[in-house]
Amino acid sequence: MPISNSTVSVTTDSVLQLYSRGSRQHYFPTSELIYLQGDGNYTWLHWVNRPSIIMPKTLKQLAEMLPPGKFIRVHRNSIVNCQYVERLERLKAGLGIIHLVNGSALPVSRRRWESISELLGNA
Repeated sequence: MPISNSTVSVTTDSVLQLYSRGSRQHYFPTSELIYLQGDGNYTWLHWVNRPSIIMPKTLKQLAEMLPPGKFIRVHRNSIVNCQYVERLERLKAGLGIIHLVNGSALPVSRRRWESISELLGNA
């Protein structure tokens, strides 16, 4: 369900407002957002019970709109909601993978591994 020509804002109660040109506002609670994945100047938003949405914003722009302490950047192209982390897996050469409850597995960068592992309590 791609939404093109859209803008995004966040309110204090952790709700993303997505606007489609020529359409009404759509409100999505950030608590239902599993992870975000950057794709150049676009970002895919992956939800619990909704189809994924692509937004014409960079991952950095959207990261600034997320509630602090609930989301963590695990790689240059992905941010995850901490409440949907199933487990962390350490691979050879310092790389890691973060497994989410929806079955997704995302890479964890070497330089972020220790801080992510500490924050998530070795989930």
